[in-house]
Amino acid sequence: MNGLQISIIVLSVSFGLFSFFLWLSIIGTATEGRRKVEKRMDKIASKKSGLTLQIQEKKKERKSSILKRAMDGSKQSVQRKKLMDTIFNELILADIMMKPEEFCLVWLVLTFVPAGLAALFKAGLMPSATLAAVGAFLPILFIKIKKGRRIKAFEGQLGDTLIMICNGLKSGFSFQQTMENVANDMPPPIGIEFGRVCNEIRYGATMEEALNNMVDRVKSPDLMLVVSAVLIQRTTGGNLSEILTTISQTIKERIQIKGEISSITAQGRMSGMIIGALPICIAAVLMVVNPDYMSTFFTTTAGKIMLAVSAVMEIIGFFAIRKVVTIEY
Repeated sequence: MNGLQISIIVLSVSFGLFSFFLWLSIIGTATEGRRKVEKRMDKIASKKSGLTLQIQEKKKERKSSILKRAMDGSKQSVQRKKLMDTIFNELILADIMMKPEEFCLVWLVLTFVPAGLAALFKAGLMPSATLAAVGAFLPILFIKIKKGRRIKAFEGQLGDTLIMICNGLKSGFSFQQTMENVANDMPPPIGIEFGRVCNEIRYGATMEEALNNMVDRVKSPDLMLVVSAVLIQRTTGGNLSEILTTISQTIKERIQIKGEISSITAQGRMSGMIIGALPICIAAVLMVVNPDYMSTFFTTTAGKIMLAVSAVMEIIGFFAIRKVVTIEY
């Protein structure tokens, strides 16, 4: 290893450490208000007796300071905070027990470390760019798969949960008490989501806001149907247990139909996934293994035309197969 390579390694390590500490400082500034709110909520939850006047005054002071920082902060810092909150919700929905800061750090490592090593050992621009793109895409794909599985498990538990709520309502419990029973007795993920709803109500949110927040997080059509029925019943009145019993039967029938449709369209969906992903995966492998061979597609006119035609045909084929295997019910 010559002196130039040693200098490049030292420079890369120094730049990586500088980027790491810079990112930590940005994350710390962006999440300062949320961390203080969480710390305040933990202190409130640990109290067994009522809050004293002094604690209430401190709450008001901290709330006013948080609002003042939010108003005085720049637009860029607000966008970073929204980004971290979005990542936090996605991690919760995907059942990934990581902080947003930790996930962002892993994301940056997967994106830049393999590409940096490839550039360090003179692999070329194309392999480095390909590794960076793959490293940036893998965490997103992982979250999407985990999130889909969790939502599917949530919808599978929803019918039994509604029956449990109906039995509680018939026994004389209020709707909020039945939700607390669901949070305590039902396994994840539905127990965790109803627990978040109960916590939001306990800390000052209305039931409508807490239920709508759960719908925004989970994004399940079945849950949206349940929440809409509950909110309409709270406005117009009626027998909530009978309404939820009917919805429970409807959801179970929808799940059964969904399972049958999934079995019928499994071959078509798998064929579409393989046909759509195979050219992209082969191109990515060739860009890393034999970049000179793939460079022809980017440096010649015929290669660029072939890439453009291939991309258009891939998109058309994707939407055509999706149209065939997607059945509305």
